[in-house]
Amino acid sequence: MNSKELSEYLKIIKQSVDVFDDPEQALSAVEAITPIADQGNARAQYMLGMYYYTYYSEEPSRFLSWMERAASAENMKAIKFLADYYRFICDDMDLEQRKSLGRKWLYRMIDVLKKKADKGVVSAAKSLMNLYVHDRPCDMTEKEGREAAMMWHERLIEILRGKAEKGTAKDKKNLADALYNGCDVPEEIDSNLPDRVDDAVRLYEEISGEKKDGDSYYDLGRMYSREVSEEKAFECYMKAAELGYTPAYYAIATAYLDGEGVQKDFDKAFEWFWKAADSGDTSAKLKLAECYKRGAGCERDYAAAMALYQQVVSEKSMKRYSFADVAEYEIGNMYLKGLGVEVDLRKAYDYFKLAASHYNRAAENALNNKKFRDFQR
Repeated sequence: MNSKELSEYLKIIKQSVDVFDDPEQALSAVEAITPIADQGNARAQYMLGMYYYTYYSEEPSRFLSWMERAASAENMKAIKFLADYYRFICDDMDLEQRKSLGRKWLYRMIDVLKKKADKGVVSAAKSLMNLYVHDRPCDMTEKEGREAAMMWHERLIEILRGKAEKGTAKDKKNLADALYNGCDVPEEIDSNLPDRVDDAVRLYEEISGEKKDGDSYYDLGRMYSREVSEEKAFECYMKAAELGYTPAYYAIATAYLDGEGVQKDFDKAFEWFWKAADSGDTSAKLKLAECYKRGAGCERDYAAAMALYQQVVSEKSMKRYSFADVAEYEIGNMYLKGLGVEVDLRKAYDYFKLAASHYNRAAENALNNKKFRDFQR
């Protein structure tokens, strides 16, 4: 059996395990991969364990034997299964025995992750950091768990530094992001970590100087806006825009609109919102519609605003509900107030109701308007 065939059989079994789909086909796949598992393939052993656990959970020996063989080959999924099974699921043996086995496999998981982290695997160090906070061994106190998590966070930074020193701009960015954002740090230890913002800023500056691309200048601009100055941030956004990085258009527009890092200028704000909207930025379309309604940087044009809101609503098919609910609310408001259209309470109510179904709080409040009492009966 070649690797492609094995992957197909494993996929069939996984589908059956996940949704109890086509057990007969799954059984055929099980029969096909059993010889491979007997020869020591840990992936096949793990999937056989999951199959027998799903369909024969009342017979632990059938799935535990496969899981233990896979775990002995350092299959992390099998090791985690055994650690969780003995600690949280198993109920047919003595409590102390369950605790002992659960602890054994949890420490086995820790040992395997440590080996990987020692080889420079970032995800392994990150897993250990989170494990000691959220899933620490039962013989370790909460304080000891937090201390271990902080140690692994520092090890994670060391690994990322090593990669950044030898690697590419992408490796440097991964380090910069970790120094600034913490790299998925549990909140239980976040406040105790050292402040490395200056190191992160220096790295972002270094990256943008080396790459000189729009993406890097934009990232540096975001960093400057939070930690240095809005003026420096605006300069970076402009460099990014000059290099064709379209997400910078919206940042420039809002800077002109709010006077952040540059003198407030509605005309230029409108110009950059238009560019951002034309590039497909849905947030910019909403802002541009607002400019048309207010006459900010342009002639007031309710029809143009309505067209933009309708366009955003049509993008629901692209799973942009967080934007669609705002557009639905604004359309309802325009029909309620007669902005560029005849007042139409029925349409206003329907759009408010649609926006409320997408969890828009303003629309939920709008539905309480006394004008809509007849529609709520």
